[in-house]
Amino acid sequence: MTVLTASRASLSDALQRVSTSNGTPYYDSLVQIADKVFGREPDEAFRGRRALVALTDGVDSTSLADFDEAREKLEKDGIISFFIQVNTRPFFEENLLGDCHSAIRFSQAQIRRYYKSFGPKSNLERTDDFCKLGDFERLAVSKTLYEIADAEMTQLARGSGGKVYAVADLTEARSAFKNVADEIGTKYSLGYYSSNEKHDGTYRKIRVELKGMPPGTVVRAREGYTAPVN
Repeated sequence: MTVLTASRASLSDALQRVSTSNGTPYYDSLVQIADKVFGREPDEAFRGRRALVALTDGVDSTSLADFDEAREKLEKDGIISFFIQVNTRPFFEENLLGDCHSAIRFSQAQIRRYYKSFGPKSNLERTDDFCKLGDFERLAVSKTLYEIADAEMTQLARGSGGKVYAVADLTEARSAFKNVADEIGTKYSLGYYSSNEKHDGTYRKIRVELKGMPPGTVVRAREGYTAPVN
């Protein structure tokens, strides 16, 4: 059972019980948050202020779900997505090279994601066996996985009116969390009645513009919403 709380003691106890695994089910985690935390209608006090804040590098390795499933669920629930992006790539690649039996290995899902980035018509020779990848190709796979993660976090943040904060250390992460908290507390909620009255479950794009504001003013808002279904 998932329980939301403002108790620091309860949150601290929960963090102490967190265990590690041999991979990162990043997409599965986003899906679970959408289903278990945001799966019901929000109370009126929180309408328009429900946000996901993730400290992550965004690189998935073991999920059963994929990015599109996670994105669709978060978009449907109207969740604002903020990412505190930690750059783990130097550490990962430092331990990626050399003897394939002692190096950090890609999961088969990651290797498939790498080849998928070239498109179905690519003639690139493919393998699911990590030990058949040379050092140069291992670095190429890593580079692509981090680029995919960057693009996915940017897409989720921009589409929901959130933001990606790239941080180098814990001090910058603390500052980023504070900025997110301040932003969530000062957001404006706008509403309107759509001229399209169909309840067909389709995704509809919207655009928010401000007039009479100083040059350089930037608006971050949701890029669309999913229509309800009767």
